[in-house]
Amino acid sequence: MSHVLTTKQFTKADAERILARAKDMELQCSTGTVDKLLKDKIVACIFFEPSTRTRLSFETAALRLGAQVISAEDAAGNSSAYKGETIKDTARILSCYADAIVMRHYLPGAAEALASAASKPVVNAGDGAHEHPSQGLLDLYTIKKEHGRLENLTVAFVGDLKNSRTLHSLLPLMVQYPGNIFYFVSPKELRVAPEQLADLTAKGVKFIESENLDEVLPKADVLYMTRVQKERFENEADYDKVKDAFLLVKSDLDQMKPDAIIMHPLPRINEVDHAIDTDKRAAYFRQAQNGLYVRMALLLYVFGL
Repeated sequence: MSHVLTTKQFTKADAERILARAKDMELQCSTGTVDKLLKDKIVACIFFEPSTRTRLSFETAALRLGAQVISAEDAAGNSSAYKGETIKDTARILSCYADAIVMRHYLPGAAEALASAASKPVVNAGDGAHEHPSQGLLDLYTIKKEHGRLENLTVAFVGDLKNSRTLHSLLPLMVQYPGNIFYFVSPKELRVAPEQLADLTAKGVKFIESENLDEVLPKADVLYMTRVQKERFENEADYDKVKDAFLLVKSDLDQMKPDAIIMHPLPRINEVDHAIDTDKRAAYFRQAQNGLYVRMALLLYVFGL
């Protein structure tokens, strides 16, 4: 039984195997010849936080592979958690009904707690501001697909980097590839955690912190925009102070490389102008599509297939 709890569990070789399987899943989907390798399996998708892309793409992935799905899209209010059931008891119950469990939760570490009590494989679909491993892997897949490589790239993360489980999940994968340079562009209130920066320094990873998006735009091969996450703030005044710190508008494209790509985990609020959507560098909807293929690969991974 294999869980997917953090991208830190994957070596470079592990990640490459998952990307290769995702590429195979994309080909099978495009030709309508998906092998129903999960026939007679049941996948439980239990989400304690709202989700569109992650929940529906995991459910679609399961269905494409021949599995059946049981789900709770508002588990915080419509499951026994509302009555006080613990995560570990939820794990034991879901293990009675399903062959694999996909969970999103608002508490960091919730997925690990679930896995510790579950007798079936668990996939972390996001645990608070901690990690979102399937997002990290689909981002890796997107970058490789768009640029043809995962090394010698300049990657700029922009926005709420303190609470970005996207950054927390993609960065451990990207640092395994040589020659990459990272820019962290954020307000000082939303900077990357000092311990994460210390870890990068210890590994000899080159990074630059900045509060100036304009100086980074011409350098980026990958511009990764993120939403300032209102749900992570204790009061609205603090959120209002930084919510519009970095907004990408169409005129900014003039400063960017012609082969750069713009990524975003979605949903977006106003940090990427809708007028950018038709530019070939806007990769975020292609990125969301790639999530299906990567999540198909991950379901096969947890079942050892």
